[in-house]
Amino acid sequence: MPETRQNWYAAALLRITFVALTATLPSCHLFVNPTEQTISDPPSARVASSSGSSSRSSVVRKFIPSVQHLEFQIDSSISTGTIDLALDHDSLAPRRSVCECPLKGTIVAKLQTSASGVQTLTLEKIELVTAGEGKLEFAWSPIIGSVRMLIPEDQLKISSKSSDSVIQLSEGGRFSHPGYHFQVDGTGQVEATGLVLRKKIGDTETDLTIEETEAVTLAGTLRRKDSSWHLELPGTVMKDSFEIDEEGTTLNLIFTGNIASFEK
Repeated sequence: MPETRQNWYAAALLRITFVALTATLPSCHLFVNPTEQTISDPPSARVASSSGSSSRSSVVRKFIPSVQHLEFQIDSSISTGTIDLALDHDSLAPRRSVCECPLKGTIVAKLQTSASGVQTLTLEKIELVTAGEGKLEFAWSPIIGSVRMLIPEDQLKISSKSSDSVIQLSEGGRFSHPGYHFQVDGTGQVEATGLVLRKKIGDTETDLTIEETEAVTLAGTLRRKDSSWHLELPGTVMKDSFEIDEEGTTLNLIFTGNIASFEK
């Protein structure tokens, strides 16, 4: 009996010792199923993964080729045309007069995007019309007199004359295209005062038609704004010189259009 009791005490002491020992060890490393441990990628796998991501970043982005037909309306609130006329008579000192009036009209264009992302713009039609009166005056001495010219609203029309030409757009939609031509149509009402000019010119009508202006460089920007396209052609200068009578009187025209338009 004493031997049995001694064995029982020994077994109980062994169990207590085992419980105390397990309590002092870090529990997170005990009884963990090996399949649940985190397995890190081998170095070779990490290298392959990083090289794969770098190769993907170097892939050239592909675009879907497209053609968009655009029609723009000239913003008359900020688009202006400056008419600069110099009147040169063979027996009088030349005189110059400048006026400014708002513009209206439309622009028809085609925007193409290639698979590489290159964009080109074709200006198929530009039509500008003066949206206000243009008044010019050329004055000499009181005896010689003065010449006043009135260009009524909607009277002066300017339209593109060049055949369709493809313009490549640079970053930000900027472009510059030389060699563009325009045609000018319209008439001006002339009133002369003074002893000399009243007799020489009187009240008449002057034809302001220009079949083809000198070559113009079209420079501007096409950009996307507020979910629509906006086309700007600031400082577009059109020039020509033409005779207005048989005595060699000429008008030298410089028309500068500051054009802003938005997609209809």
